[in-house]
Amino acid sequence: MERGERQATLAVSRSSVAGREDAGASWVAIEGGGRFGIVKRVDGAFMLSVFRGVPKNWGAGVLTLDVRGGIIKDHLACALPVSVTLGDFYLASLRMQPGLIATIPLGTRLEITGAVRAHVFVRFPELFAWGYNLGLGIRCTSGGWMLRPELGWMQFTGKTSGPGYMQYGVGLELNHRKPEATKERGL
Repeated sequence: MERGERQATLAVSRSSVAGREDAGASWVAIEGGGRFGIVKRVDGAFMLSVFRGVPKNWGAGVLTLDVRGGIIKDHLACALPVSVTLGDFYLASLRMQPGLIATIPLGTRLEITGAVRAHVFVRFPELFAWGYNLGLGIRCTSGGWMLRPELGWMQFTGKTSGPGYMQYGVGLELNHRKPEATKERGL
């Protein structure tokens, strides 16, 4: 993302602990946020997520601030999100999620995006996990809106290894690019 470009996202997802059907092992999240181009190939973002346990009524809120830097324009970026979680039981935490994001365009209206991130829990140093996401970006004909279905997996490792978390969801993204960036993409 270039300086002056903006993006807004609204998403909903469902997550669950693999192999567990008990009441506390599944949740739904609703997320909304914005991303802003700061300088060439560097952007910042904020996101607010609200989680609700299914069918039990535990909950959490997560505020995430993120800085992302482009390594290869429109194809590879590094990211450093930092999240503060407030909620029931052990969820209250500070988490850093450094990682890489790769995008492969499949024409002007479709792209595949994958990400690999470490999950470092600052308050609980014994917790560590790897997160993997794979998604699509489906651009509408006007070029400004994208539909983003996604699948994800988070696996705890080391002392905290155990069942992983599966996530699936869909996001709706509105992009505002500078006029010259829109012309370059053929939109």
